Amino acid sequence: MSNKMWRVVDLLNWTARYFEQHGIPNPRLDAEVLLGHLLEKSRLQLYLHFEMPVFQEHLTPFRELIKKRIEHTPVSYLTNRKEFMSVDFYVDERVLIPRPETEQLVETILTTETGDSQRLLELGTGSGVIATSLAVHQPEWDIIATDISESALAVAQKNAETHAPAAQIRFLAGDLFEPIKAMDPGGEIRFDWIVCNPPYIKKTEWDTLSPDIRDYEPEIALFAGDDGLAVIRRLIVEAPEYLTPNGKLILEIGDAQADAIRTLIDAEPAYCTYELIKDYAEKERIVLASVS
Repeated sequence: MSNKMWRVVDLLNWTARYFEQHGIPNPRLDAEVLLGHLLEKSRLQLYLHFEMPVFQEHLTPFRELIKKRIEHTPVSYLTNRKEFMSVDFYVDERVLIPRPETEQLVETILTTETGDSQRLLELGTGSGVIATSLAVHQPEWDIIATDISESALAVAQKNAETHAPAAQIRFLAGDLFEPIKAMDPGGEIRFDWIVCNPPYIKKTEWDTLSPDIRDYEPEIALFAGDDGLAVIRRLIVEAPEYLTPNGKLILEIGDAQADAIRTLIDAEPAYCTYELIKDYAEKERIVLASVS
């Protein structure tokens, strides 16, 4: 990148070519997102200001972003931003980057007919996008969110404070249901909903992941034993103890895990009904199970 006078259009074209040469999957999109982040402009605004000069105060940090991107640092970690359910959330290396598929998990909860006031537990909240999005849409719900990672909870708390009604979500540190047991040793608290986007990747699939994921996102949020079911298996077994009558467990699962999930739920008599919901790619990615 020489010392010539750079315009927005020149920077986008050069960066997109450079990313393409280095095998970055979405070179033009990434160039636009990173430059827009630095210039505080949307992608549309960049196109409306194609001829605008970009000066050294922005060129220097832009070079650093380019360098990190070709090392496969995810764009969302470079911008500390990820849109989820039409809301901008803060993310960094402490948490998994929210995926579009997870939006369907939230939408399924919101479109399932329920009472006005619901008590919901999210396990493994990570960045908090599920709990916070539900709080935004259902401000009267009582929500508890747990995570084994206290650093992830700090991110979740930041997002909740930015977007959700004050103090609507209680964040608790610990492994799955352990914080609930500690808070309620008598076992009196029950939830209308238990929701989780658990880790479900097999350890043996490590080498198949893109470096953007494998080298940067937290392992604890990705991998779940040799079969990818270590956490899901625990959730299916333990959740009925914490659900109200007619309470629901909803999980995101891997795109090849549906048959294994059916076997696990069929083995638990507490569940009276369940369904596997297809994502927009026609893969069964969400399980919704109800207790009697």
